[in-house]
Amino acid sequence: MTVSWLAIYRALLLTALVVGLFLLYQASKHREKPGARPLALLVFGGLLYVGVKLAVSVVRGTPSVFGITRFNPLAAGLATAGFFLLVVEYTGIENPVSKRTAGLLLIEPIVVSSIVWTDIEFLWVPNGSDPSTLTGYAWEVNSLAIANQLYMNVLLITGIVLLIRFGVQSNTVFRTQIAALLLAAVGPIVGNLAFYIGAVPFNLTPVMFVFSALLLTWAILWNGFLELVPIGRSAVVKDLNAGVLIVDNDHRVIDANESIHRIFHFDDAHSLVGRHIDEAFGDWPSFRDSYWLITDSGADQDSRVELEGRYFTVEAIPIETSAETPLGHTVVIRDVTDQALREQELEQKNEQLERFASVISHDIRNPLNVIQAHVELARHKDAEPQLDPIAENADRIENIIEDALLMTRSEEVHEAEPVNIATIVRRAWSHVNTKDVRLETECDFSLGGDPARLVQLFENVFRNAIEHGDDVTVVHVGPLLGDDGSLRGFFVDDDGVGIPEENRETVLEDGYTTSDDGTGLGLSIVSEIVRTHGWHINVAGSETGGARFEIELQKSETGTSVVKPENSGQ
Repeated sequence: MTVSWLAIYRALLLTALVVGLFLLYQASKHREKPGARPLALLVFGGLLYVGVKLAVSVVRGTPSVFGITRFNPLAAGLATAGFFLLVVEYTGIENPVSKRTAGLLLIEPIVVSSIVWTDIEFLWVPNGSDPSTLTGYAWEVNSLAIANQLYMNVLLITGIVLLIRFGVQSNTVFRTQIAALLLAAVGPIVGNLAFYIGAVPFNLTPVMFVFSALLLTWAILWNGFLELVPIGRSAVVKDLNAGVLIVDNDHRVIDANESIHRIFHFDDAHSLVGRHIDEAFGDWPSFRDSYWLITDSGADQDSRVELEGRYFTVEAIPIETSAETPLGHTVVIRDVTDQALREQELEQKNEQLERFASVISHDIRNPLNVIQAHVELARHKDAEPQLDPIAENADRIENIIEDALLMTRSEEVHEAEPVNIATIVRRAWSHVNTKDVRLETECDFSLGGDPARLVQLFENVFRNAIEHGDDVTVVHVGPLLGDDGSLRGFFVDDDGVGIPEENRETVLEDGYTTSDDGTGLGLSIVSEIVRTHGWHINVAGSETGGARFEIELQKSETGTSVVKPENSGQ
């Protein structure tokens, strides 16, 4: 080896030492992250190995070489075992690596090192001076050295195979990390083999450590190695219907399956990797809030969110090591829309049953009490005067039952048909005792709805106007028009005394009535029919001071053409 090459060699070794110390600092800084401790063992072994080579290059050709060289097997063994343990922990085969596994791998280099310290010639036999070598001596390799080298190469090659297999299953970010690890492992192997087959006069392994150290430094500083580790990949099933996110303790996305793309409409679910939850899901505040709720509470629970009209449960499952060290969370997002809709339907049915029970238990009791009292009087007195109250209260009970049954049948309108409102209005008017009240209409247009329920709607509104409006003479039905002349709904108003403004919020509730004979369900049923059509009702005052009910349609129904005939009185 010429002096110029020796100087370059020493410079490269010094560079490897500096970069190695930086790597050792990074491993210590991230010591709680998967792979950090095996990396520390790998780097420590590499530093020791490079240090041995550097020291030998200084004392080359002197007896000190034989003492310093004895550290070689331990240094190489620690570096090789550290690499294999790093692969095992990084790929999740054993996370964290147990003391037992580490101990088994270190038995061989410790035994070989002990033998070398007994007598160096068990591995290498010096055969006189040789100025062309790094040590200044020629060496003859024994079978133990060959076996030791074979053991280390088996560990290195096995680790490389495991990394390649894991890289095939991983996404883009981790493939870049894995490529860096593979190249860092291959470099020293190539250098070592080149020396053993005699291609070069000195061992290139420590020189290749520079290349490996720089690759690992790049992976740490620019590719998130140690900061961004592939935990829990086995839990992410590619074709799982549920969306699955893996996040670390810093709430950054580590992995995501394809269902996340489908649920949140991301162009590429893998593009989420490395991004913080708040950044990645900034456009989905309901999911983000749900995530923080369940992860901050630490409770074993899930949360339900609505995303674009569908319902999902969000569950966060802690990821822990065998030593109960938290690594992050597996977030599972399941579509429960069908279940949520069934629950809503059941809840609505229960509410209807409760309202029906309330009507039966309260509203029917009063007329029944009146009937019972008059029946008792009829038994002891002249029966004729008692018949009218009995008949009136029997009619009232019939009305209550009819209204209650209508209330319990208020299912959603799923398949509406075109309905001419003018026809519906005339039919409803004919069913009501209108007394001397006149109907004026300008509603010759059609809407999508349930004809029978719309008849009930108008019947109840008409009855309310006639029975509670006090001196109503005209009921008016007409269209609600938008600024552009398009139809946005319809109205019914009258010229009676109207509804006080403070009562307009409550007139649509169950049981509200100003009449001793009323059931309190008429306008509540109107409100329910409007709701089941997907419309909206407002209570206001008419221009003449009477009551006005405005029914506004869904936006998709606006724009219907309106034909305005001349007012017609009935």
